[in-house]
Amino acid sequence: MKSVNEVSKLSGVSRRTLQYYDEIGLLPPSAVKESGYRLYDEESLRRLWSILFYKELGFTLDDIRLLLENPKEMEKEIVGRHKQILMEKQAKLQKMILSVDRILNDDFDISMLRDFDKNRIETLRKTYANEIRALMESLFFLPLVKSGIYSSRISLIKNASNIMYTDFEEILALCEDVMQKFREAMIDGPESSAAENAVHAYGKLINRWVPCNDESFRKIGQAYLIYKEDLDKKSPGLAEFIYKAFLHVYH
Repeated sequence: MKSVNEVSKLSGVSRRTLQYYDEIGLLPPSAVKESGYRLYDEESLRRLWSILFYKELGFTLDDIRLLLENPKEMEKEIVGRHKQILMEKQAKLQKMILSVDRILNDDFDISMLRDFDKNRIETLRKTYANEIRALMESLFFLPLVKSGIYSSRISLIKNASNIMYTDFEEILALCEDVMQKFREAMIDGPESSAAENAVHAYGKLINRWVPCNDESFRKIGQAYLIYKEDLDKKSPGLAEFIYKAFLHVYH
């Protein structure tokens, strides 16, 4: 166990920031002494690493709160993508070191000016960050995270490793395809065969990552109703329709 002072020295995060993370429920300590001092175990420190990692990628604390609900397999995908950025930076730094050696030997070439071009790295960073944000804010995943299915069933995930081998763009396309089935079914109503097909398509896709039973799907459907106001901003009327379709199938 590490004290708040030790964690602050290790990470460079101020004590006040650690306290704030505790206050908003982002990083509660593992234990609190009678004196009020916070203590952090290895699991808490691992969570802090994730928080700092996502901050480095430019995510807000609200974004990070959602991202932390993801299964570890999805985090590995995100970390792996960031590793590509770090490797780009490493290669860029190595080129600059070689250029410095040439300058020290009075050897200059105009191609060395490319050492200062950060466009590729910045483009990669923005692309990855946008993909991750789009995934977690999608009509497909947001209610799933809000429902608590992801966080409460992480230990039961057997097929989630599949997400590591699926490109983010493909995941978004698969999710959007399911949402489109619901939109098209709205014409026939939530108890139609089209709506049932959409519900089953949803279940088939989500079971690739998180095995769910009927109770889990009822919670997901309820989450669409609870967060209807937020979801209606993206697609008016769809959230309530999905809730009713889930209720019809998983009554």
